[in-house]
Amino acid sequence: MNVLTFFNHAGGVGKSSSVRDIGYTLAQRGYRILLVDADPQANLTDWLGVRQIERDGEIRDIELDDTIYPAILADEDAELALPVPVHVHGLDLIPGHLDVATIEPLLPGQLMGVLRLKEALKLLEDRYDFVLIDPPPSLGQLSALAVIAAQYVVVPVPATGKGLKGLQTVTVMLGRFRKANPSLRLAMILVTQYNDTTNHSRESLAQLKTQFGHLAPISAPMTYRPALYPDSQLHGSPLPEFARRNPVTAEIAAVTDMLLESIGVRND
Repeated sequence: MNVLTFFNHAGGVGKSSSVRDIGYTLAQRGYRILLVDADPQANLTDWLGVRQIERDGEIRDIELDDTIYPAILADEDAELALPVPVHVHGLDLIPGHLDVATIEPLLPGQLMGVLRLKEALKLLEDRYDFVLIDPPPSLGQLSALAVIAAQYVVVPVPATGKGLKGLQTVTVMLGRFRKANPSLRLAMILVTQYNDTTNHSRESLAQLKTQFGHLAPISAPMTYRPALYPDSQLHGSPLPEFARRNPVTAEIAAVTDMLLESIGVRND
């Protein structure tokens, strides 16, 4: 089982949509996929169209016990395990919820708390080929929990000057996270929001390759599409499903191929 966390402390960089679309693409190729929404904003959950769930034959709202919470802060006599996931678009999802934010202030007081998601995922090793985790855009405890649980980190970075500046902070934080998870590896820098009609995007991509290309593979850029992404989010559908004949689907497939190559998985 390969565990990948998509991490950037900045918001609006294409993190949740990348988890959604790459996860869906892998599922369509026959891999067993689990997505974990560890972000209290729960964008990943919403953008997969999961607004309610079915439990025991009833449709109800998502509750805190449906999230990562039981695996992190369950009662002392309870098993620290993830709940039954939601099956949607051919993959499984541990949904997000606003109250997941309550984990943040309580985690430092838990014995080995920052390792609890990592331990919970070990219980699922025979069930999934890939686990993709979407943490909040922050440098807090939830992000640490998500990154330390992973073997690989993917860093979405918009092709802008601001994106380049933020990447410096990300690399510093990854160094700190490796103290708790020495085997953690930066698998790919995922270039998002690229506009090849502007010099700014082209120059940002060139600088990204020059300054950070030695750290990890730099992906082929994901084109800035200000209408298509919001439309797919509104419909709760991954882009390769929502816009099958659009060039964006080929871009996502190419990025997925590169990611598999980077982590040493044969892409048959």
